[in-house]
Amino acid sequence: MALLIEREGGSGPYVESAAEHFRLVVPSGEVLKAVRWSANAGALQPDSERVTWTLPTEGTASLFVSAETASGKKAEGTFHFNVVAAPLAPSTVIDTGADVTGRVCELVFDASGRGHAVYTNDTRNSLWYATWDGTAWVTEQIDGPGLNNAGTFTANPVLAVDPGTGTPHVAYREGAGQLSSARMRVRYATRVNGAWVREDVSGQETTQLGIALNPAQGQQPVIVFGNGQTGSFRMAARTAANTWSIQQPDVGTSILNGEPAFGADGTLYVVMQQRTTSVSTHFLHAIQGSTSASVRLKTMNLPSWSAMVWGPGSHLYALANVIREGEWGAIDDITVATPLSSSVVQGSPVNYTYDASDLAYGGGKPVVALRRGTALELSTTDAQGFWTYTQLGTVEDGTRPSVAIRPTDGVAHVCYQQEGKVRFQ
Repeated sequence: MALLIEREGGSGPYVESAAEHFRLVVPSGEVLKAVRWSANAGALQPDSERVTWTLPTEGTASLFVSAETASGKKAEGTFHFNVVAAPLAPSTVIDTGADVTGRVCELVFDASGRGHAVYTNDTRNSLWYATWDGTAWVTEQIDGPGLNNAGTFTANPVLAVDPGTGTPHVAYREGAGQLSSARMRVRYATRVNGAWVREDVSGQETTQLGIALNPAQGQQPVIVFGNGQTGSFRMAARTAANTWSIQQPDVGTSILNGEPAFGADGTLYVVMQQRTTSVSTHFLHAIQGSTSASVRLKTMNLPSWSAMVWGPGSHLYALANVIREGEWGAIDDITVATPLSSSVVQGSPVNYTYDASDLAYGGGKPVVALRRGTALELSTTDAQGFWTYTQLGTVEDGTRPSVAIRPTDGVAHVCYQQEGKVRFQ
């Protein structure tokens, strides 16, 4: 019995990471009884005589099918494809003004697929926000130096977006003087009825901070912040407009060293580190009310900030921001359990060395944006779990990209600085 396959709804070259749809064709009069699909690479989603094949990286890829009909006839076939590299998407300048922008940027999508970004205006030490409707970016200022409006210099913005309403919540450091030595405090901003509302959160001198929304409290914004020199750590929950409940959980001598993430039950998870003279050891802390528990992470033994996102089920992924040549550290896959000490931590390298990174999860796999010097790469895993790398172009040295996956189409996007401008790709 001869077998043929038909490509459905597609034309042109076979492009890496594209989802292709095929249908098995058997001779007239035959009724299929059983069909089995497989491939040497890529991801398959079989559905009887049809299959969806997410193509692997460029090169030769093979699709295999075997079939049996109700009349007892059997056949099998292997089909080979020339997969080409995905073309690089052209980047878009988010802010077309004359100033230098985007040394720091944060990108988030809401459930409708609308893009949200906060970024720094590095010429003016001010903070800006932009929204993307799928076609164009619209920008507006959040904070910065001003006259009689409490505006001042800003730095290190972090962003969380309510997935349902699209409401942005921004935490950042603010202060006066040289940013390298100024006493920077914690401030918060959100957009209400088309205008930005800014609030002072804490006057404590702060060197690190992060923000997350608590789903168990109606997406309540919670800011975590600390001082790497003094070892202090606090968390502030917004209980009402311009009202913050600040707590100092007992986390021992640990120092904030990563992005926070909430569980569905309102437990706050955050990466902390404990330093000695020569060693920096990282732990995942789970904070619920006044109680705290911790589990040691496997690969994060570097003084490096960590990105953290939820994967499937109870999996948390934590990624070290920087790996220097010869150091061991990368991504930890944490299967969160109760008690936290019984959690399973698996560590995996992402690349031998990189200078900055960010992490997202979507389409059943983690996605990492890596900066290696001035080269920007997008990395994700293939069907065998090996990392694949897509070159996105050049970026400014000394900056950190931000990656997010648009939920409406599953496409990963990044924001970064190139030629002194904040860009989106």
